[in-house]
Amino acid sequence: MKQAKALFLTILPLVSLFLAPVLSVQGPGLIFIRADGSIEGTNKIHRSGNLYTFTGDIEDSYGIIVEKSDIIIDGKGHTLQSTPRILPVGSWDFGIELSNNTSGHVTIKNLKILDFNIGVYIWTTNNTVEGNTIMGGNVGIFLAESPNTVVGNHIEDNIEGVFMGPLPDTHKTVHNILYHNSFVNNKQQVYDCECTDPHTIHHLNIWDNGTSGNYWSDYNGTDADGDGIGDTPYQVSNDDTDTHPLMAPVAFPLNRKDGFLGTNIPLEQGLAITAGAVIAVSATVYVLFKRRKSKV
Repeated sequence: MKQAKALFLTILPLVSLFLAPVLSVQGPGLIFIRADGSIEGTNKIHRSGNLYTFTGDIEDSYGIIVEKSDIIIDGKGHTLQSTPRILPVGSWDFGIELSNNTSGHVTIKNLKILDFNIGVYIWTTNNTVEGNTIMGGNVGIFLAESPNTVVGNHIEDNIEGVFMGPLPDTHKTVHNILYHNSFVNNKQQVYDCECTDPHTIHHLNIWDNGTSGNYWSDYNGTDADGDGIGDTPYQVSNDDTDTHPLMAPVAFPLNRKDGFLGTNIPLEQGLAITAGAVIAVSATVYVLFKRRKSKV
């Protein structure tokens, strides 16, 4: 009996260690991905190296500030939703802000970003926003720098779908690449800041991948040959044109079940839980076997 008790006391901390990340609960607030890679403000984002994976919906959030470069944020189809609150005049909240503390090279994908003033705010270069749904904000994506890539996103019911900020005239590369996005019922699909400051320049953007562009809910062109590409260009702004507008929205399903054994649990946590369960079962079998043997 003493051996069984000792074994149980040895196993219990191990099982608790495996299950703690799954059972703990985190309240709402501002979330940080710090420059050293650490996560503050939630336990619903799992880190594995430079991959940050959502393990559940984050609702009533104040948003995520990213201070680390060269990472991937994978929403796995989960939701990041704003906390309804009154902000001071002139203040904004951001779903995900890529701060100018980073050197860029951040990918944001497979995430539903809802009801923030600005869904994604990008201050840096060489970032990718891919396969997200961004809805219900003042601005879906704010591009304050370039070049960046925006591909396969569903951007709907915002006041401005994408906002292109002015750039310093010292920039040599002033284009972003945007294609296979669906712009649906935004009051203004794209706003390109026509600033008069002589020390700024405008974005000159690429709106297709060479063969196909974006879907625009207010496009009224025709498709005579039925190839899914509009016969006439879509005028994005005074400076930009989508020469290959799509006739239908692009379907980029958000997969919520790419984790352990088809669940939303990240692979590493799934393996840890399995290992803990195997240890617990093995301990139980051992105790029962010892009891039976002592009776014989």
